[in-house]
Amino acid sequence: MNYLFDNKYKKISGLVFYLTSIIGFYLLITDIIFDLFTLNVYSLFSESFSDLTYGGGWIENGLGDEIFTTIIIISGLINSFCKEKIEDELISKIRLESLTMSLFISYGLVIISTFLIYNLSYMYVLVFNLFIILILFNLIFSYRLYKHYKS
Repeated sequence: MNYLFDNKYKKISGLVFYLTSIIGFYLLITDIIFDLFTLNVYSLFSESFSDLTYGGGWIENGLGDEIFTTIIIISGLINSFCKEKIEDELISKIRLESLTMSLFISYGLVIISTFLIYNLSYMYVLVFNLFIILILFNLIFSYRLYKHYKS
């Protein structure tokens, strides 16, 4: 079974992935992202996670962060798992090793952050971990492919 996407999606998904990652990060650090696309949406939990007596309801929320998160994850997955023009066993091995390395680095950073970062800042680390896995995988895989084709 082959779960890879066609090679024709690699360029456009890569462009969307890196562009939305940069724009999303900029909007997040400037707090503009929370003001984009403000709508009334249904929430399963209240504003405070510790207040579980309130079972959710309609709240006003900016959907910018949800939209950017979805675009980054989908385009990152497509870009990460597109076939190469020449897809053979060696490319599959490089892909697997790159994914393994990115997971080890990412979760190593989470373990270190667990002991050094606290409260809400730690939640940001966990959210960024969603993207770091994809970014690291793409960078490591691209670098290893570059080294492979150069030799």
